[in-house]
Amino acid sequence: MGAAHGSDHGSFEHGHMDITSHKSMFDGFLKVTEWSCVTFAMLLGLIVFAFAMGLGWWTGLIVWVVIGALAGFLMGLGGAWWATLIGSTVLLAVGGAVTMAIQAIT
Repeated sequence: MGAAHGSDHGSFEHGHMDITSHKSMFDGFLKVTEWSCVTFAMLLGLIVFAFAMGLGWWTGLIVWVVIGALAGFLMGLGGAWWATLIGSTVLLAVGGAVTMAIQAIT
């Protein structure tokens, strides 16, 4: 029983397996990890500067952009990163402006 289990290896040759799909999956995993870590650092900077240090929303937003831009340049993140950074910055700026307008009315 033990001999039959290990005797049929077929035409396997060590080091000749096609691993292109494995490599692309791992590259995707690393890209998601990079983006997640940078986005978390940006969010942490925004929250710390805006709320914990009490420097205001716009200071926190500047920190958001600086961390995102530095990460984009230093890590060589592509055009999708820059589009995401610009889009999220615009959304956060509009949200901050709307919140301040509502506070001014009340």
